[in-house]
Amino acid sequence: MGIYEKYKEDVKQITGKYYKKYKRKICSYEDLYQTVWYILLAGLKVFDGRGDERKFLLLFIKNKLISILNYNRKPPYCINYPFTPLNIEYISADNDKNKYFMEIHGDFSRK
Repeated sequence: MGIYEKYKEDVKQITGKYYKKYKRKICSYEDLYQTVWYILLAGLKVFDGRGDERKFLLLFIKNKLISILNYNRKPPYCINYPFTPLNIEYISADNDKNKYFMEIHGDFSRK
């Protein structure tokens, strides 16, 4: 049995559970689904053969998802890459009413 067949139901269940809970922070269900599969594969790479593989992977996925969704961290081994299932707030550089614009350019009035 392959990895996909072995874990597909667990991945669907985990994705559904966390998508319901954190829907407002996540771009889409599909992004979260891909992220869970990515974390599972990263967990397989880390697993050293001691203990139950399934229990290890489920705990690994849970811990990594919590750090991503609660603490806005990146998925494992993605520190230098822009890979995240979270919504990214768009900030326009031309909006002078935006607080970020004010931080960068300072306060000035147009006449």
